[in-house]
Amino acid sequence: MSRSRKKNSREKSLSWATIAGVLLIMAAAALYLVPDLPERLDSLLDFARPEREEMVEEAPEVKEEAREPRPEGEISDPFEEREENDQEAPEDEDQVGDEAQAESAESAAVPGQESGDWEDLKVISDGDYLLALVTKETTLKRNYVPTDLEAVPARLNPYYPMQLRSEALRHLEKLWEAARDDGVALSIRSAYRSYQTQKELFRDYVSRHGEAEANRFSARPGQSEHQLGTTVDFGGTGADFTAAFADTKQGRWLVANAHRYGFAKSYPAGKEHITGYIYEPWHYRYIGVERAGEWKASGLTLKEYLQQQPQQYE
Repeated sequence: MSRSRKKNSREKSLSWATIAGVLLIMAAAALYLVPDLPERLDSLLDFARPEREEMVEEAPEVKEEAREPRPEGEISDPFEEREENDQEAPEDEDQVGDEAQAESAESAAVPGQESGDWEDLKVISDGDYLLALVTKETTLKRNYVPTDLEAVPARLNPYYPMQLRSEALRHLEKLWEAARDDGVALSIRSAYRSYQTQKELFRDYVSRHGEAEANRFSARPGQSEHQLGTTVDFGGTGADFTAAFADTKQGRWLVANAHRYGFAKSYPAGKEHITGYIYEPWHYRYIGVERAGEWKASGLTLKEYLQQQPQQYE
């Protein structure tokens, strides 16, 4: 019996040795045929291995919304930047007091508009009057803001959120649709501007071009037709805010048709000695359909036409 058990034990040992030898031979053959076998096996083990609890989840990436760059060559308007800056509240009460004092000092520092200069200007009593004469000899009140401003709808292609008076906006929509039906694509580059915005805009131009040059193409605060809420700067071309806009399809269409919807071109070519401003073929002001028709037939500049209409000053 003991001999039989010893024999079986030897046979089992020989069997395991044989199996081990065969496995070694197979492994060697596999390594020879597939040199990167260890790496593949390691990858399979990694795939099967559960994630470690200590791994930290990556925070989701927050993408900053891209801002549309301003086209080159346009007359810049800091309205967009001012809108954003106005949302930032001062840090403390002392800062509020300092800013109020600075604003008070700046109000008398607009080039060409020191306190004495205002005595010679006629103050417009009612900015809501569609035929109010806004020139370098008159001024709107600092606190004048139209009461019926409405947002210019996105379908009219405004370059940023802007507003216009209700009546002017209704007629602007009709004008825009008529142009579209004629195959002319218009954009709105500027509409209502507040007194404060115009002050910042004019000061910016003075800093870059000098007061004399800035005064030829930009209005001082209180003297901008944009403060009326009835004035629009048109665009939609590669020549926006340049004299070449007049030669575009958009510019030619406006000359021929804008008055039919109540809009008059404020600053025509060759009339700077009358209007006080350079040629601006993109700048139109709403004065009513009937009045715009009269103005068109008169052949006068808008300033000359409005000088013939009743005006009220304080």
